[in-house]
Amino acid sequence: MAVLTRVSSPALIGRGEELTELRRVLGEVLAGGSACAVVAGEAGLGKTRLVRELLGGAGDVELLTGGCVEVGSDVLPYAPFVDVLSDLAAREGAAAVRALGGATGNELARLLPDVDDAPDVTAASTSRLYSALRSLLSGLAARRPLLLLVEDLHWSDRATRDLLALLAHRLPPRTLLLLTARTDEADEEHAVPRFLAQLAAAGAHRVELRPFTRAEQALQLSGIVGVPPTPARLDQVYARAEGNPFFAEELIALGAADVVPVTVRDLLEARVHALPPGTRRVVRAAAAAGRRVEHALLARAVDLDDAALDDALRHALDRHVLVTDGRAYVFRHALLHETVAASLLPGERARVHRRLAEALAATPSLAESRHGLAGRIAHHWLAAGDEARGRRASFAAAREAARTLAFAEALTHYERVIALPGDDEDLPVPRYRLLWDAAEVAHLFGAARRAADLVQQAIGCVDPAERHHHAYLHERLGRYLWMAAEGEHALTAYRRAVDLVPEDPVTHWQAAIISGYSQVLMLSGRFDEARAQAELAIDLARQVPDGRATEGHARNNLGVALAHLGEVDRGIEELRAAARIAREGSDDVDDVARAVVNLAAVLFDAGRFPESLAVALGGIATVEQLGLQRRKGIWCRCDAVDSLLVLGRSDEAEYLLREAFALHPEGIDAVRAHGMRGALALRRGRLDEARSELLSARRLGRHVVDGHLVLPVVRALLETLRWRGEWPAALDLAAEVRRRTWSDGDAAYLVPVLAAAAGAAADGAVAGQRAHRAAEERRWCAVAGELVAAAEGATQRPEFLLAPATAALAVARAELSRATGQDGARAWSDAAGAWQDLGDVYQAGCARLREAECLLADRRRAAAAVALRAAHGAAIAARARHLLRAVEATAARARLPLEDRPTDGVAPFGLSARESDVLCLVARGRTDRQIGAELFISHRTVERHVSNILAKLDAHTRAEIVAIAHRHGLVAPEPRRPVRGGQTPATMR
Repeated sequence: MAVLTRVSSPALIGRGEELTELRRVLGEVLAGGSACAVVAGEAGLGKTRLVRELLGGAGDVELLTGGCVEVGSDVLPYAPFVDVLSDLAAREGAAAVRALGGATGNELARLLPDVDDAPDVTAASTSRLYSALRSLLSGLAARRPLLLLVEDLHWSDRATRDLLALLAHRLPPRTLLLLTARTDEADEEHAVPRFLAQLAAAGAHRVELRPFTRAEQALQLSGIVGVPPTPARLDQVYARAEGNPFFAEELIALGAADVVPVTVRDLLEARVHALPPGTRRVVRAAAAAGRRVEHALLARAVDLDDAALDDALRHALDRHVLVTDGRAYVFRHALLHETVAASLLPGERARVHRRLAEALAATPSLAESRHGLAGRIAHHWLAAGDEARGRRASFAAAREAARTLAFAEALTHYERVIALPGDDEDLPVPRYRLLWDAAEVAHLFGAARRAADLVQQAIGCVDPAERHHHAYLHERLGRYLWMAAEGEHALTAYRRAVDLVPEDPVTHWQAAIISGYSQVLMLSGRFDEARAQAELAIDLARQVPDGRATEGHARNNLGVALAHLGEVDRGIEELRAAARIAREGSDDVDDVARAVVNLAAVLFDAGRFPESLAVALGGIATVEQLGLQRRKGIWCRCDAVDSLLVLGRSDEAEYLLREAFALHPEGIDAVRAHGMRGALALRRGRLDEARSELLSARRLGRHVVDGHLVLPVVRALLETLRWRGEWPAALDLAAEVRRRTWSDGDAAYLVPVLAAAAGAAADGAVAGQRAHRAAEERRWCAVAGELVAAAEGATQRPEFLLAPATAALAVARAELSRATGQDGARAWSDAAGAWQDLGDVYQAGCARLREAECLLADRRRAAAAVALRAAHGAAIAARARHLLRAVEATAARARLPLEDRPTDGVAPFGLSARESDVLCLVARGRTDRQIGAELFISHRTVERHVSNILAKLDAHTRAEIVAIAHRHGLVAPEPRRPVRGGQTPATMR
């Protein structure tokens, strides 16, 4: 059979639109912008070919290329970054590469070839590596436009994806991040498709490749063989290849027209079977090594002399099964490699893998790079069936992966070591230390529940003589359990740690355990105890040489405790001090972020909502800079949403919540995120959605003991049930909550719950009154009185009652007045005033509605009209559909107008309030139906309002009224997405 001189068409076929789109994106980058683009499609559709065509016309750009690599059933961590840094180091030197990494450039040593002085792993390492890579990219892009190509994303590890997500979110100017990915290579967790969806949501361009048409396939075959195919040959190829370019190439390369394989696997196996026997043997050995294999390593894996090996490889290269770059051999396509690897017989597979393992273990220099070498060796030993050596090599691979911050891969290796039978004396650490290390990488990976399981196993086998370790393992268990939303068990674990830690002499272990205990006490509302333990931890930390970071951690806890004990300003000072300490040491970026989050929470609980919002938005920028987008970015966004909802800016809140869920919240983050989505849905009047989301938050947080997390969810669910008319269910929920023991410090969160419950009882009393069931009315009045008394009783220590809780207490008293009919209008006016002073538009609107109802009951119609108009304006401002409907229904029953009648000197052009609202939305380009949806009126009503506006403004078209409106300042600017950044205060958790 003649050997083809080429295996692919010299011309790019059928990808004109896709290439044009990529060139457009590249053009924007060359002009000074930045972009991320993804080329996706099934195997064999030509992703690499399309990218190569783009690069061929890219001009003078800095091209960095890296690929994700599969090693057996695992993937090589950070593989594309290792490729990029290796090439850069070869061109410019390792020292120059580290210098481009800026202040944290030493972190790049983890991924640079033949560099042994990487810093020790700390909690800040991942953040510092991200900062170094971003600095590196910025420096390169400043020299000339930068194109960073990452291929085969479907084989990426979690660490690589996390790093790519962070870089994509903050690409330097003149930088294009280009990714390729197979869409037919989904892992069990669908992590890569989710990652690609996350990139798309953040604005990445996606180019999806499709199969060739029949005409395009004909052009491809013409390019390969030099003449147009016969109709019969084209039919034969197109029927089997179905427009897949790679499959068509393989069919042509197979040669014989009468051979028509049934499946792609048959096709590729036939291609390999057509090779000479010696070549087949060498190709199978190469497949066991991976898609890419070094020449020297391959020579050790096969029993052939140099001449025979060269002859066999020459046939593989001539037949386009392998290609070479002069250093190693690579299968021309991943599918070829997969097919050959699957064809190895069991005995043959074991022998080849053993030879590969022995060769790499004895002579590590056979590998092109030491990065991931331990993982390769472990894979080969295990594939050879040698579990003892595989276990030891897996331990080394776990350590290596942890050093490079690839925590998901490190956990995979540790899990193998734990699961495989063997003698722990063969390992360099005792069993409890193995489990402890595995637990810590699980925690750093974000698998809190697994971390807790592993550290519990470590506690079960720790040597009792290791007293500090025994105690600290319980501290770690407490932290992991809290992250897994297991608050009750977390508190027990922390107490046990305090009991176990030796007190003499003072050590950093003792200081860290006491500080951790103060944190969980603070989170569970035990502020007096938290303050005492935090102050003790600060004192202990100052007595040990390495206690500065622990002092900062304890000051963080102290700041929150002081604020909730009434010393808000002093608490804020402590939080800022904690952030300064965390930034000084840079060893625990989590503490920088925690200080930010806690400051936002303290300001929110104190009713200083605009300040809290500014801190939370600044916190989003901070965690992005620190590389903590997923670990802390969700929480910062939820903090910002909390304040935005209070301030009536629900559009911005919805935008931030979409971002939060795009980060896939888990554990305690999921509790918070679903709770905030439920609160948003409630304020927008989407009551079914609110109920569903809040129930999800309660289910996810069923073991959480932190009142600041649990009680706001309960309050929102109570209010949702009431708006749905399900006040008996709301009272059942309130009874369930009251049966639970809450800390004194939870009063700030418990009082609003009791106020909402008193409202449900008042609903029952009003229902009884309307149905003339006096006994029922008296019973629910008594329940309301009991709930108000409980709310007042929860505030025996006034320092716990911060401003929002004081407003909620006013609501509780007003609800009792509504139930009993005693001067309810005055009580509701006081409550509305309290919420207005705090800036909570929605709650003030709800209170004004209740005030109007009480005024109407007293036949004070003029005053009721004023209150209803205030409630009406609040409902529109807060976009609260359910409140607006209730206000309009009340006004309709009372026959009271909700719009002021125009008078001279009021409202330019004599526009009513509703006409002004319509005009504003017309100016923003809304259609009549969109305006109706936003203002909760029919589009026919909108048409009537627009006609009135045309007449009053003496205009003839919508364009004219928009021009007049802008000229006279009649419209407000459209709300924009929340602005972040600026100064970065210290903040939270």
